[in-house]
Amino acid sequence: MMGAVSGILYRFRGYVLGVLALALLAFPASPLSADSVPAWVTACVLLLAGILLRVKTRQYIGDHTRGQKREADSLVTGGPYAYMRHPLYLSNTSVAFSAILFHLGFSLVAVPFVLAVLLFEIFLARAEDSFLEAKFGEAWRNWAARSPFVPWNIVAVCRKRRACRCGDAAVPPENSFFRAFCADRSTWAWVLFYNLVLVLIKFGPI
Repeated sequence: MMGAVSGILYRFRGYVLGVLALALLAFPASPLSADSVPAWVTACVLLLAGILLRVKTRQYIGDHTRGQKREADSLVTGGPYAYMRHPLYLSNTSVAFSAILFHLGFSLVAVPFVLAVLLFEIFLARAEDSFLEAKFGEAWRNWAARSPFVPWNIVAVCRKRRACRCGDAAVPPENSFFRAFCADRSTWAWVLFYNLVLVLIKFGPI
């Protein structure tokens, strides 16, 4: 039953996030003031970090996760996957948080949106862990033991990787940065469009 639910949510993950994005627009933007500058700066940092992490991840996984079904021809352990198990979901969360903070600022109204995105991405990531473990078995468990779900302390994770002399971090990428960026051009188009809408709402007559 749980597998069926996770499969449905994975298939329609873009629509779920789209509904949350539209719901966010239904709330009035936070007022323009000097107090909102820290939220804007944080939003810009999160957006840039999410974009860079997503492109870096695409260099290693290619396009095989872009479909409506979970597919994995091989277990990817190089690049960002040498330090965390779900860099793509982390990048999605970072971009979503940036939109929430820019539009609503550090306010109580933003909390439900933050929690909704966080719980949804965690659910997808946990379901993917189950899928990969079922498919790759001991290979996945060995990799998961040295690559955390999310690297809360990235410095400690990097030191651990160097100490154990694991070679995952040195695996060369499949695609160039530019090719990986272009592989997500439809995603970037929506991100650009949505952020332009947020900017117009914040500063324009909408």
